[in-house]
Amino acid sequence: MTVAGWIKKKLAEALPFVARSPALQVAWLAEEFRKGVLDDRELAPYIHLLVSEYVGRRERGEGVEELQGIFSRLPRATVVAMVRCVEIYDVPDLLELIGVLTVEDAVLILKKVPPPYEKRSILLLDRVFQAVNSCGDQLLERAAQKMALDDDAPAHFAKAYERFREILIDEKILLMLYPQANV
Repeated sequence: MTVAGWIKKKLAEALPFVARSPALQVAWLAEEFRKGVLDDRELAPYIHLLVSEYVGRRERGEGVEELQGIFSRLPRATVVAMVRCVEIYDVPDLLELIGVLTVEDAVLILKKVPPPYEKRSILLLDRVFQAVNSCGDQLLERAAQKMALDDDAPAHFAKAYERFREILIDEKILLMLYPQANV
C-alpha cells in the first residue's frame, strides 16, 4: 500500500459519517451492506443523515445532481439494501434519489408500517404511496397486485391503498374540470 493510500484509508476510518462527503457516505454505506455486520435498524439512521443532506441541498437550491449521479451508479444490491432498511419517513426523499424502482423494490417499500406512535399514519402512507406512484409505469398498481397475489400485504395496506386510489381518481376528475390547475 502506498503512503497516500494508507493516509486516505486512515482518514476515512477516522472521519465521522457526517463529516464525509456524500460520495464517501454512500461508499461507507455500501461497504457496511457488503460486510453485513450492522443490521437494518442500525443502518437506518445513516441513511436518514444521507437523505437529510439531499433534502437540505434541495431546499437551499443547491445542486442535487451530484447525489443523484452517485445513486444512479450504485450497484443493484446496494439500492435494494437501502430500500430495505430506510425508515418510512425517508422513503419519498430516497425514491427521489434512486429514481428507478423495480416492482420488488416497491413491494419492500409498501410493506413498511408506520410506527404505533404516529398520529397521522394515513398521511404518512399517502406520502409513501405518492412517492411510489411518481416512479411511473404503473409501479404502484403492479406492486399492489403482486402483494395481493402473494398474500403478504400488511394489515393496513388494503384500506390505505383503496383510499389512495380514490384520491388519484379525484385528482383526474379535478384536472379534467380545471385543466389550468395542472401546475
